[in-house]
Amino acid sequence: MTDEMQFFVDSEKCIGCGLCVSDCQRRALEIQNGKAVITHANCFQCGHCLAICPNNAVKMSGCDDEVWEISGPAFLNEKSLQTHLKFRRSVRKYKDTPVEKEKIDKIIEAGRLTPTASNSQNVRYIVIQNSLDTLEDEVLEQFKPSSEYPVTFPYSINPDRLKRGFLFHKAPLIILNISPSEINACLAAMSMELMAETLGLGTLYVGLFTRPANINKKLRESLGVKEEEIIASCLAIGYPNIKYRRTAPKKKANVVWR
Repeated sequence: MTDEMQFFVDSEKCIGCGLCVSDCQRRALEIQNGKAVITHANCFQCGHCLAICPNNAVKMSGCDDEVWEISGPAFLNEKSLQTHLKFRRSVRKYKDTPVEKEKIDKIIEAGRLTPTASNSQNVRYIVIQNSLDTLEDEVLEQFKPSSEYPVTFPYSINPDRLKRGFLFHKAPLIILNISPSEINACLAAMSMELMAETLGLGTLYVGLFTRPANINKKLRESLGVKEEEIIASCLAIGYPNIKYRRTAPKKKANVVWR
């Protein structure tokens, strides 16, 4: 988080209910003289106090993100979510159709809105459209033993398959999620995948790209990936050139109850 975002309490509106105090994970608020007061500098700007206040007394400065009000019951129902998850498939056949920038922006917005540990918001995104072939060629070379990469990855891959289209399946774009936190970036990727599918797009997690890319110093430098950062996920995205008509069976969950 940046230091520019600041929260403060409008004492005229505050009714001293204490909900913000009880929900603050950093104990940065107290009730003083019947009003909530932000008393400690260790606030990490999660915004829970703003979200929970029944009287809209907590305000924010230094950020232009629009705050939405919630009204009515939960806006995601069990059946529609379960149906979406059961029908979800990895797509490896794409139409030769560019993805509109408006849709790409919505996909990245879904990643931005995903919660992060300690509200670090430390995931960034690289959208690649014009240099996909060059990028794929460079990574495919790493699957061929050489003096620079003497050890191949733990997959039995026929050398004849190591050509353009093997990694990205001719998707028109990929989005890389970059972060010091692999968990934060992968959680964002899940939200992005769900958003992409609501927009009529198909997605594929390209694990065969991220593993070699992370040890390729030249590639990391060309992408501007910092030493402490990880290329945590690679989402291939495009319009599906295939139609799945029913769900595929999955094994039962392996659950231990204690």
